[in-house]
Amino acid sequence: MADFAELVDDRTLVLPPELARRFRRSDRFAVWVEGDTVYLKRITPLPVTEIVESSGPAEPIPDGEIAEEIRRYRRERSPG
Repeated sequence: MADFAELVDDRTLVLPPELARRFRRSDRFAVWVEGDTVYLKRITPLPVTEIVESSGPAEPIPDGEIAEEIRRYRRERSPG
């Protein structure tokens, strides 16, 4: 048996109650379309402690590399 979601006037997608109960109000979703199919994927962020532990010590960036990156960015952003 299929359930149906409804797009209401304020562009809110209302999920069927049985499906909506699986999520918390704070959940965030990635949404994309392929053809006539809309995909909705819940995003589960990593705990901050896991991110910090996996990053390891940061290597300093040389000043010249920073300056070159700024110049490249400005060239890309400048009109014509």
